[in-house]
Amino acid sequence: MAEQNTKTANLIRLTDAIKRYSLSRSTFDRAVKKGAITKHTVGRAAFVDTHQIDAWIMGESLSA
Repeated sequence: MAEQNTKTANLIRLTDAIKRYSLSRSTFDRAVKKGAITKHTVGRAAFVDTHQIDAWIMGESLSA
């Protein structure tokens, strides 16, 4: 049986993630396009999971 991810999502607004990680929006967009992180949208607001961003930065992302 496949191992389940037990970490809960820690979503923050994309604009806050840009400030927190000092990365540009286009950098986040490229990571989303590669599948390294997932962008969630609610209305016009975009959210990202800080656990995914941390894993992506540390090179632990499951992207291809």
